[in-house]
Amino acid sequence: MFKANITEEKDKLVLDLSGDLDVYSEEEFKSLIEDEIETVNKDILIDIKNLDYLDSTGLGMFMRIYKINEERGKKVKIINPKENILKLFKITDLTEIFEMV
Repeated sequence: MFKANITEEKDKLVLDLSGDLDVYSEEEFKSLIEDEIETVNKDILIDIKNLDYLDSTGLGMFMRIYKINEERGKKVKIINPKENILKLFKITDLTEIFEMV
């Protein structure tokens, strides 16, 4: 089950994601992007310490966030990835695009 918690700080938007981000949660995450991210012009910090699973659909959603913020001159940083998810980012060379800690 996918969950997202969003908090807005002075200089950034913080997304705390948990569960599985996959084809089954795509619509929910897409709505979140349209309602929360596209309307705010801030750097984004995505904490994925509680994200258990990510597939290509989820990666596509991360790329959508990246493209939105790149057009605005804002950054996207991803923190606390689990080993299986970090491996997926490495295999797809997305560690070259996202700042990951």
